[in-house]
Amino acid sequence: MLAEMESGSSLVMFILLMCSINSSYPYSYSVFMRKDAAHEVLRVHKRANYFLEEIRPGNLERECNEEKCSFEEAKEIFHSQEKTMEFWFNYKGLNPCTTNPCKNGGVCKIRRYNYFCICPPKFGGDNCEKEKLECWYKNGGCWQYCRDSGSFQVQCSCAKGYTLHEDGKKCVQAAPFPCGLIRARRALEDARHEVAMWNRSTAHAVQQAKVEQSAAGEKEALKNASGQSTAMADDAGQEGGDPNQEPAEGPAWQNETTAAAMREEMVNTSGQNQSGQSTGWNKTGAAQHTPGDLNESDNADVSATPQCPQRNARAPAEHSEPRITGGTLCHRGQCPWQVLIRDSKDIGFCGGSLINSRWVITAAHCLDLVRPHHVTIGDFDKYQRELKEQKIGVERSWTHPHYDSNNYDGDIALLYLSSEVVFNEYAIPICLPSPNLAALLSEEGRVGMVSGWGATHSRGSTLRFLMRVQLPIVSMDTCQQSTRRLVTDNMFCAGYGTEAADACKGDSGGPFAAPYQNTWFLLGIVSWGDGCAERGKYGVYTRVSNYIPWIKETVESVADSEKFSINFS
Repeated sequence: MLAEMESGSSLVMFILLMCSINSSYPYSYSVFMRKDAAHEVLRVHKRANYFLEEIRPGNLERECNEEKCSFEEAKEIFHSQEKTMEFWFNYKGLNPCTTNPCKNGGVCKIRRYNYFCICPPKFGGDNCEKEKLECWYKNGGCWQYCRDSGSFQVQCSCAKGYTLHEDGKKCVQAAPFPCGLIRARRALEDARHEVAMWNRSTAHAVQQAKVEQSAAGEKEALKNASGQSTAMADDAGQEGGDPNQEPAEGPAWQNETTAAAMREEMVNTSGQNQSGQSTGWNKTGAAQHTPGDLNESDNADVSATPQCPQRNARAPAEHSEPRITGGTLCHRGQCPWQVLIRDSKDIGFCGGSLINSRWVITAAHCLDLVRPHHVTIGDFDKYQRELKEQKIGVERSWTHPHYDSNNYDGDIALLYLSSEVVFNEYAIPICLPSPNLAALLSEEGRVGMVSGWGATHSRGSTLRFLMRVQLPIVSMDTCQQSTRRLVTDNMFCAGYGTEAADACKGDSGGPFAAPYQNTWFLLGIVSWGDGCAERGKYGVYTRVSNYIPWIKETVESVADSEKFSINFS
């Protein structure tokens, strides 16, 4: 009986013990574990090194992935300070390249104990945060002239008549008529007036048949004129025969300005008084009579006695057609730097650009056959005296010493006027570009403006009214492939190749101008071309920026000349 009681008490004690054990695990009978307990199961614990493991060769997987390694252990694995540092930055989450501190597209790299940035070409600094300002790239951000000063900085400056803005980049007008700034509002008002005059002038024009008849009589007039002047015939023979005949290859309108002026007088001044006499090839063959007092004394300045324009009631019919191929009218004030160079008979034979109060730039080939006598500034109708038009004599001329009349390399010349031009809304000089700015504006596809009184085709006569045309610059390769003549580095080409838009005979010496930040700069001088607006052909222009040192030297050689304030070098 006692034994039975002892076994029963043992069973009770066992049951109580089991209950106490089960009570310590309240979830032991749950199907799912707690979230934190489940994460403990999935977590991989890095173990510590076991006995004699340190004598084994280093292994990245064992030392640093399965275990927690030190910098020295990692160094034993990589055997390189640089590779160890690169690994250690990533291992400890210290790699600064993870967030890429490099700005403006810079690439982050680790080097030794630190990072460095590989910056794009136009940025610098530790984190590529500084923009490199160099004159070769977008003119250094300057509006006009730029000069490199080091440390990723440039020094900007402005042409005469402008002052540098406080931001150090922009140029602000500081004079009534600074170079290259068109007074657009006044020019627009005058444009409306000129359109009305143009319409009145062409309202009574003869029909196209009469134009063709007049053109047909041109050859007869030339034949009669050649019979009256043996001197003209002799000089024409020295230049290669009939001035009406185009060369087989090469410029169809180069150096024909004198002949064009004679043909123009015989055809375009029909109904006006003309002598029909010639004094030789170097002087225009027919005296021109124009309304007003244009035929006054040689060195007179018409700005002193301005007169209101008077339209010639007998304007020739052919003037109703544009003469710059594909161009439009350049109304007064829209091309204020345009100059018309005239001979002693007051015949305009070439264009030019006003660059200073007493200096005009033109093509050297314009002076090959004709001596410039005077110029007119603020001219729109070259047969009509206009308000504020100025007539100033040419005191002296310079042709570039390296000018080659065979290939027209160095085709640039300077004219020094006998008195200063009075600047107004119709007479404003054009700015000269720095080499860096010229390179920017001369990129392929950039558009410039050509103006002049030139013809529409190689056999056409020049125009009475000033015209302008927009032309894109083409690459040197495209230009050279379009002609058999040599295109040197002192030239550039512009035109469409397929569209009928170009400069032509009579435009020689005129400007190829391009705008930049509301200011116009002289990029080129109309020089030569194969025909006019022919398919696959382009106009060739003298690259003015290549001759800035010569221009400055020539201007400064004249004692009483106004000095240039060109601050680029």
